Amino acid sequence: MLSEIFTFNIFHFGLIFARMSGALIVMPGISASFVSVRVRLMLGLMLAFILVPAVSENFPPFPIHPLELMVLLGGEILVGFFFGMLMAIMLSAMHVLGTIIAFVASLSNAFSFDAVSQAQGSIIATFFVNLALITIFVTDLHHLMLTAIVDSYSLFEPGKMPPIGDFASFMTRTVADAFKIGVELASPFILMSFGFQLSMGLISRLNPQFQVYFVAMPAQILLALLMLMFTISGIMMVFLTYYQNGLIGFLEP
Repeated sequence: MLSEIFTFNIFHFGLIFARMSGALIVMPGISASFVSVRVRLMLGLMLAFILVPAVSENFPPFPIHPLELMVLLGGEILVGFFFGMLMAIMLSAMHVLGTIIAFVASLSNAFSFDAVSQAQGSIIATFFVNLALITIFVTDLHHLMLTAIVDSYSLFEPGKMPPIGDFASFMTRTVADAFKIGVELASPFILMSFGFQLSMGLISRLNPQFQVYFVAMPAQILLALLMLMFTISGIMMVFLTYYQNGLIGFLEP
């Protein structure tokens, strides 16, 4: 009897760890290269150990065939990967915002290493992504991220085939929404750039001897930084609201 209970709990522990590991691989902040693999592994094991008595009531029995076990583990990893990727895509709205601002501010060629995306990016895009990530952890939204994964057991029960079509459709809508939010947050800078370029064009036509390039470049950077100084707090509030609403939909009512 004791051996059956022990094996039963180990099986549940493995299923929970599979879903958690799938999410932690791509979850913003935790999946970054500066986070040690051992730290991510210990976090996944700790969360799986804590969740065994809480979510393992409706788990399927231990499969007899090894292939069924592999399919079951693969489904759990896919569900966890879906949630982690969803959070990363929502964070990419800040990358879109930073890229647009860098373009209209003539700073798109100023690159820096983005530790979140593990690639080179414009310095303003890197700033916004890192700022958003820090704000998420400061405001405890990472608790909401983990809660959404825990409550996913009420939406996607282990042992059932994950809805691949629904995953793809929802991921597509999330990408579109993230791009839309990024463009909307950058709209003041787009309008500023349009007005500034129009005024520089008129000055150039009225005074052809005027050195527009040498005057416009510093002025454009200065205007973009001034506008950024006055709008950054509002930008972050809108993004946090968008991020929170995107996760609340997966929480158990």
